[in-house]
Amino acid sequence: MAGEQQGSEPSAETLRAIYQEICASHNGIADFRAKLLALLPIASGVGIFLLVDKSTGGRPDFNIKFLVPVGLFGFVVTFGLFMYELRGIQDCTLLRARAEAIEKTLGTAVAGSQFRERPKTQFGGLANEIGAGWRCLRRGYSSRQRTLSASA
Repeated sequence: MAGEQQGSEPSAETLRAIYQEICASHNGIADFRAKLLALLPIASGVGIFLLVDKSTGGRPDFNIKFLVPVGLFGFVVTFGLFMYELRGIQDCTLLRARAEAIEKTLGTAVAGSQFRERPKTQFGGLANEIGAGWRCLRRGYSSRQRTLSASA
């Protein structure tokens, strides 16, 4: 390290360079995860298309002999994507913590920060949108149960 003594704090210029690399890595991971998420419905549609037998005279019918192999393949792919997503979450969490520490060291204002004071998540770290979806499903189910029990 030219210009820096061993054991001393890195310069602001060095921290900014590290911060830029962290931001690039974080954005790259988030972009790739979004592309994978966009491909899932397409892959599901292709899988259903391949399972439908079109030789029945216009009436779609499922090829039962392919259900188990395609289902197993889908399970393996989904499990692999899930494991990759967990790793992406770990990487992003680590990158966010490092970027937040650099922002604090550089004295970045919270208003201009990308990583400090992020909204807190609920449901054990799941995104607020997912939590809201689960709450809506739960409320809808609860109100439906009340309606059914009241009419019985």
